Amino acid sequence: MIFGQLRSMVAGEKEEPSTTQKPPEEHKSGSADEFLQSAEAKRFVEHWHKQKKNGEQMYTKRGIIALLRALYPGFNSNKKLLAGADEVLKMLGGMDGLQGFLMGWKAKSEGLIKGIKSILGGK
Repeated sequence: MIFGQLRSMVAGEKEEPSTTQKPPEEHKSGSADEFLQSAEAKRFVEHWHKQKKNGEQMYTKRGIIALLRALYPGFNSNKKLLAGADEVLKMLGGMDGLQGFLMGWKAKSEGLIKGIKSILGGK
């Protein structure tokens, strides 16, 4: 490394210090109202407002906006806020797969209980 620096000095070249690229800083709006007026927040609200389950609308715009406003202070970037709200809405709508998983366990446990009762002679 020192030899390379000396060679570049003799040749009249300046060696640029090596820099590592940092990921761009994540942006957080100045206030919840400013965030809610952003294009990304409006797209998020529209996306979730259009979601339907069994042919019925799952969430109202007012409810989605209230969720975003309530979550705003707890996040340090708009991107993380939207990811957190997305996760919450998926859970509330049963879209995270957990509900189906738990229903499977419930059926299995009920089957086990019936089997044990029949072995023990109970109803």
